[in-house]
Amino acid sequence: MGLIAEDIIRGIIDRSDIISVIGRYAALKKYGSNFKALCPFHHEKTPSFVINPDKQIFHCFGCGAGGNVVGFIMRQERLEFPQAVRFLAEQAGIDIPEDQQTSSSPSKQLREEICKINEWASQFFHEILLTNREETVKAARDYLKGRSVDLEIVRKFRLGYAPDEWEALIGVLKHKGISLEVMHQAGLVIPREKGGYYDRFRGRIIFPIFDINNRPVAFGARALSTSEGAKYINSPETPVYTKGRHLFGLNLTKTSVGELDHIVIVEGYMDMIMPFVHGVKNIAASLGTALTVDQIRLIRRYSSNVIMLFDTDPAGQAAIIRSLDLLIDEGMNVKVVTLVQDQDPDSFIRSFGLDAFNERLKRAQTLFDYKFNWLCGQFDPKSIDGKTKICQEMLTTIVRFKSEVTKFELMRLLAKQLNVPEEIITKQAQNQNSSKPKPVIKQTAAKVSEAPKSYEELLITLFLEDHNWAQKARELISPIDFTEGLVRDIVQKIWQMTQENLEWETSRLLSQFPQEAAQSFIAKLLTDANARIKEPQRLFHDCIGRIHKERLKIQKKELMDKIKEAENCGDAVTVEELRAKFQELIKT
Repeated sequence: MGLIAEDIIRGIIDRSDIISVIGRYAALKKYGSNFKALCPFHHEKTPSFVINPDKQIFHCFGCGAGGNVVGFIMRQERLEFPQAVRFLAEQAGIDIPEDQQTSSSPSKQLREEICKINEWASQFFHEILLTNREETVKAARDYLKGRSVDLEIVRKFRLGYAPDEWEALIGVLKHKGISLEVMHQAGLVIPREKGGYYDRFRGRIIFPIFDINNRPVAFGARALSTSEGAKYINSPETPVYTKGRHLFGLNLTKTSVGELDHIVIVEGYMDMIMPFVHGVKNIAASLGTALTVDQIRLIRRYSSNVIMLFDTDPAGQAAIIRSLDLLIDEGMNVKVVTLVQDQDPDSFIRSFGLDAFNERLKRAQTLFDYKFNWLCGQFDPKSIDGKTKICQEMLTTIVRFKSEVTKFELMRLLAKQLNVPEEIITKQAQNQNSSKPKPVIKQTAAKVSEAPKSYEELLITLFLEDHNWAQKARELISPIDFTEGLVRDIVQKIWQMTQENLEWETSRLLSQFPQEAAQSFIAKLLTDANARIKEPQRLFHDCIGRIHKERLKIQKKELMDKIKEAENCGDAVTVEELRAKFQELIKT
């Protein structure tokens, strides 16, 4: 599927009036020049979801969600950016040429190159495992056979083996014309202290991690013996891989998850592969962490029903507890399976068989029962202090449910389990809600707040409201002066569009940032603009002055660090040069 040209995206957005689109999903009420509704992304009784038809954006003051019409469809229909654009195109009756190709940005080109490199690396590791006759590779094949992983599964998951050599993969990728720097950005090599690089994965079984579109984005690697350091090592985060955004195996099981309308979530690679081998086709692994919001939203594209099945060790059970509230917040239905102590799904199936495993799935505990039983293991339910702590912890989860009926019934059940009158539980829940910190309403004025990064937000707000300020700022500062990566990216794009055309539209900026965080950030600034900008000229100079001050502070610190380092090395000449630079800096 080709990329969609920017002018076509703009045309689709122009034809997709945000009021009409959101009106299909929520009851809108006129509110001055804007519209309000109950937020479709979180539970609320008082509308805090605002749509601005003039700017064609939405922003929720409750949960922070925001963006343009594409961003709304991405959230509501759980689609990626290109899918959301095509969804709106179909609604608007616009045809998108499927062979349309556009030039990619440098970051896009890098991501595409890394995926291509990962594909070559995956093929290399896979071929080694299938065909190499060395003893170490034979040991890897024997290990997998001993775990009931046959040739069909090796091929389905594209498992591989990394040779126990320092530059085996480097040699293969160099032959294909790939630079060491790009290999490093892909996370496949590690720099040596004295220059050069070496393979990250050596002498290990390789588990490629694929995204939902079957592209290899990272690798996990298992040692065959305890003498080889950590049992598992994994790819670092790269331009194509963020650990908390992927689920191992979901690319193979997503269809079954949708058809069966529930998913089993386990921790590790073999915990996912072993049940899959024995016929559990609606399963995926969280890659060894508690579930993140991104992972939950990825799951929700296919089913809202989740069975959590993590290891019985304290770390595994704690990861489940951390995941429960997030799952409720995202509107998921949750059950939890516990296995025999010290057993994981892999070892349980090998010890007791598939029937016993399936029986455990059928007997999955409700979220309430699991957390209550877990808390009773942490605190004494017969003591006053233990009962209080159990009650507090349970209520933090219960109040997250959107259904008032569900909350009422769970509080009744909690009262019964703790042998406490229902009205006491209800009162405790009210007290916990009232004790939560209330949102602080910032005083708006032209002068910059002392809060971290607030001056950056105010300056970007100025850029969005009047592009002439962006033009002036380009002569005084650069994106690198902004402290946060997302903010720097947004400023860089504003610089670029201002240089191309001073009259660019905000909708174009939003279409450049399909990520939810970026869309919400930009929409928030646009929504708050009128309240925050009173004296634009004064505000502009205050913000620029604050940025210069912060930049000077950083430069001073860097010079001081270099001076100390030179002093420790006894380099008197360098110390003198650096001190002279420091004095010059102080005068500026």
